[in-house]
Amino acid sequence: MDTTLDAETQQPVFIAVVDDETDLSYLFKDALSQIDGVMVFNFSDPSLAFEHFQSNHQNYRVVITDYRMPEMTGIELLEKMKAINPAVIRILMSAFEVNDQLFQECDCVDKFLQKPISMIKLIEDVERLINPLRVQSKISV
Repeated sequence: MDTTLDAETQQPVFIAVVDDETDLSYLFKDALSQIDGVMVFNFSDPSLAFEHFQSNHQNYRVVITDYRMPEMTGIELLEKMKAINPAVIRILMSAFEVNDQLFQECDCVDKFLQKPISMIKLIEDVERLINPLRVQSKISV
């Protein structure tokens, strides 16, 4: 796999997708893999995602996680990840309504996506968050 390095750090750019529904995690991984210069990892177990994040936190730019998972909630996972790498972009998704107060209390969610999610919108949102200047120049061309 040919991966572009981050222009500033010269490190690969990682994205994690965490969803206990394995089919969805693969679907999101396949969609996000269309973004130039990123490596996308998918996990159905939040503990494994956290282990990988701990070992590679300097390369992670975005983490996308489901809210409801058996072992820990997406918010719990994002809080743990934020403690290690505050710069990582944290996206929470859910098929259920989530109380806005949860976001204010944890200060660990940068964006919320309501399922079902359009793959085109997901890709656009993540591209915009990763590299707003590149996306803006694509739009203005």
